[in-house]
This record gives sequence, C-alpha cells and structure tokens, in this order.
Amino acid sequence: MKKIILNIIIIASLCFSCERDLDLAPVTEVSETTFFKKASDFEEFANQYYGSLSGFGTPGLDRQSDIMFGLGTNNISNGSYVTSEESGFWNGSYDRIRQTTFLLQKYDALEDASLKTEAVIYAAEARFFRAYAYFNLVKNYGGVPLITQILNTTDTEILFKARNSREEVITQVLTDLDAAISDLPEQSSYEGGNSDGRITKGAALSFKAKVALFEGTWRKYHGGSVGNLLDQAIAASNAVISSNEYEIFNHTADFGGSAIDNYKYFFILEQANKTNAANLTKNDNKEFIIERRFDRGREVGGGIADPRGFSPTSKLANMYLCTDGLPIDKSPLFQGYDLVGDEYINRDSRMAGIMMVPFEQQWSYRQTVWQRDWSDPMANGFTNTIEIPGRTTTGYTLHKLHPEIIGPNGVDYPVLRYAEVLLIFAEATFEKDGSISDADLNKSINVLRDRAGIANLTNALVTNNGLDMLTEIRRERTIELAMEGLRYDDLRRWKTAEIELPKAITGIKYAGTQFETDAPWNTLSVTLDADGFMIVDDVSARSFDANKHYLQPLPTNQVELTEMEQNPGWN
Repeated sequence: MKKIILNIIIIASLCFSCERDLDLAPVTEVSETTFFKKASDFEEFANQYYGSLSGFGTPGLDRQSDIMFGLGTNNISNGSYVTSEESGFWNGSYDRIRQTTFLLQKYDALEDASLKTEAVIYAAEARFFRAYAYFNLVKNYGGVPLITQILNTTDTEILFKARNSREEVITQVLTDLDAAISDLPEQSSYEGGNSDGRITKGAALSFKAKVALFEGTWRKYHGGSVGNLLDQAIAASNAVISSNEYEIFNHTADFGGSAIDNYKYFFILEQANKTNAANLTKNDNKEFIIERRFDRGREVGGGIADPRGFSPTSKLANMYLCTDGLPIDKSPLFQGYDLVGDEYINRDSRMAGIMMVPFEQQWSYRQTVWQRDWSDPMANGFTNTIEIPGRTTTGYTLHKLHPEIIGPNGVDYPVLRYAEVLLIFAEATFEKDGSISDADLNKSINVLRDRAGIANLTNALVTNNGLDMLTEIRRERTIELAMEGLRYDDLRRWKTAEIELPKAITGIKYAGTQFETDAPWNTLSVTLDADGFMIVDDVSARSFDANKHYLQPLPTNQVELTEMEQNPGWN
C-alpha cells in the first residue's frame, strides 16, 4: 500500500522519548507485552502528547490576519495560497490521533481495577489531546475522517472512507472532553498548585468552552444549527470562573504602578529571578491554564526570535481605546498623530505593553542576566528610535513575547489562559441572547480592563456613545490576545474575513506628521493611503474568496487516494 492515507497504520513497535529511566528491556524498543503494566508506563507514553501543544511558532499565525505583518507578504493573509500534495499539519494531527487512541485502547483492555484507577488520569489526557487534534483539523478543513480505533492495513473501508461531517467530528471532540473533565484533577490538587504543565480539569473545561464558542459562532454566521453550543461555552467558562482555580496576573503595584510593565513581563516570566524589575517568577502566574512548559535544563524555549518578523499594523494600533473606554474616533483624550508617540498618550496600557513606545528606553534584547541593573533604566538598553525597515516594517515595534534575558530561556507559551476564558464567557453570553448584563461584564471583560487601567465596559457607555456591544466585545478579544495566533480563526468564524482581509495592510500615519518632516524618516520612500497611512501591502495584491477561503484545501494526495471530496472552490 502506498505511503499515505491518514497516517494511522498500526503500531508495530512503540518507540518514544522519555525523561526518566525505564526499567524495561530492550531499551530502544518497547514490547507491548512488557509495557502498560503500571501507571507510570501510561504516564511515560502520555508525555509525548505535550509536544503537540502550540509553541512559540503560533504567534506567526497572526501574520495570516490583518493585525500583524512580517518581513514580507503572507500568502494566507493575501489569499494567494494554493493546494499542496501533502501537509505536515494533517499528517502530524493524525499521528497524534493514532497515539492517543492507542493509549485508550490499552487502558480499556486493563483487567486490573487498581491499575485502571491509577492510570485513569492518563487516559483522560489522551482524550484531551485527541480532542485537541481533531478540533485543529476542523478549524482548518471542516469535516475530516473520524477515526476512533487502531487500524490494520486490511481496514481499507475505513482507511479510504469519505469525510465525516464537521458536526460529527465536533460531537466526538466534546464527548472526549467531557470524559476528560470527569477524570482529570483540579490544578489545586497538585503540590503547591503547580501541575508542572500537565492537563487539568480546568484545562479541559476551558478548552471545551473554546471549542463550543468557535463552533457555535461558526454555525451561527455560516449557516447551521447552533443547538446548545453557546450554552455549553457559557457553562464551561463559568465553571472555570467559579472554580477560583485561576486569576488574572495583576502585579502592577509590584512594578511600581506600571500596568504596561505588568502586561509586558507577564509573558516572559522565568523560574529564575532578575528577569524583571519586580523579581516575579512563573510561580506568581496563576493565569496560564494550558501552557507549553519550558524550563532551563528541560525543554528550552526562547520566545519570539526576531522582532522584525512581527510588526503590528495600524488596524491593531487603532483598536486600543483611550482611558475613558472610548475609541479614538470618539474620545476627547486622543492626542492624534502629529508628533511621534502622540497616539500612545491616554491609551489602554496594553498598547504600550505589546508595542514599544517611541523614544523610550528598552532593555537590550537577550542581554546577560548578570548585567541587568534594574535601578538604572539606561544600563544595557537602547532607545526605540523606530527603525524603518530595520526593526519594523510598519513603524510599530513589537515587544510582547520577546524575552530580554540571553538564552537558553525558560519562558512558557500561553496556549490558553484565564483571560481568554473570561472573553469566551462574555462573547458566548452576548451571541446567545443578543445582550449581556453589566454584572456579567464585570465578571469578565472588566476584570481585564481593570488590569489595563481603562474605564469599564457598561451598557450605558455603549448606548450613550453610539457604540455596538458586539464590536466592543470583539475588540477586547483582539487587543488582549494579540500575538497569540487567534485573529485569523476569529475572522473566519465571525465570517468577517471577506471584509477585513482584502483591505490594504497599513502602518503608521505618515502624511502631516513628524514622520514626514523629521530625519531619519523623511527620506523614506513610502506609499500612502487616502488618510495618509503608510501602505505595506497594497489592496491590489490582496484578496479573499468567500466561496473557498473560509476553509483550507485538503492535501491533494488524500483526495486522490480516498473517497474524500476536496473543499469547495479548491478543485
């Protein structure tokens, strides 16, 4: 049989990486007859799943949208991508599905009741990661083949079958998550409340809320039966909120009252001290619910490698509210664009938490920890002089997720954090009923606004200022989760990608500002839009076909060798 299909051929031998020494023989090849005999075997096998969690490559997904630009155009963002024969994402997802299903099969076959009780947590982890893989497939492709058993090469009817509907796959995802939720421990049950990055009950509940919101809004705006999906999103997110297991990272006082530094350093906490002025470590972070765990001496992380590869756009910059809670086109506090840096004044602190403020001193990128002197902001730093195109292609310079200590780094990646759960609760509540109470806003979005130092979102604020509540909820999600790889999926589920993605990508306001008159920027060769903003990707080079671009094309080898039909518009 040709190399293909769904990457689900049966395991002939179990080979995997372990962090501890195993008392097994042979060392390099594990026999099914000698493995899965104790709970630690199930744990070791489950460890491999964690490598499939999103990592520091995920923020690059925002370059597929309208809020981030790289060193050049992105073929997803501008609609120029084409079909391909194979997909590493497809193959990797089905490999993970096979691995999780294999563990579940071994768990179900256990006859020792005591061992089954001990190992149930790892079966629950397997169910979570199978749900994780299938959900990511559905987001990209819609319906996909649903495989919940280990296949032999003789199972041709299943190997070559047509796709299951997205509804069938999502039902299986939610079924797996519900089973995982019932068997996983709470975060607080681990010593010191530190799960060491393992999946917990709160993680499965949070992910269920994410899945239910995504699918519920997808069906609402693309056609289909929403059913009780939004109710499930509300219930699951509310269960996480009510559990009191997690909290928003708000140590502004520890950073001398700087909400900007609080947000900025929250994403680059390490286990060591001297990585921020407040000497906070990862132990102080109770906001991450699912994280890709990195630690020096274990799996080494590093954050975003090159700031130039991630330049925020004017679309994102203009979304940040003024401190009175109003958009820049409605707030008397907005200072305009005349002088470089004016637009940062009186704004949501998250704006300066994700983007470097012009002319402010920044600590050098990845300096050695022993050189750091927090008492002197000029030591070992640089001034953000807005180097176009040196550090930025848009005029906005990124520093969210950029570690400042020289590697190897132990910065964790936030796969899903408590802030997103609060945003899920607010959005699902409004999408379900077309309204949201001030009380529900206070338990969700306003917790984030309090951290950011801006006025609360209320129904009166919306009504009195001619705002739209759904727009404000979506705005809050975009600015809070920027650079976490969610914007492209959001535009697609809201069915607004056809409106937003064909627009030109623009950077700073250039015409009539200090950029146009002062060196070194006044010698730049720039193209401007009608409002004087710098164009970095012209509208003529961008497109979004609503008849095909909401789903990506299946790998052509899967279509040719199975009974699957290609997604609409990609034939």
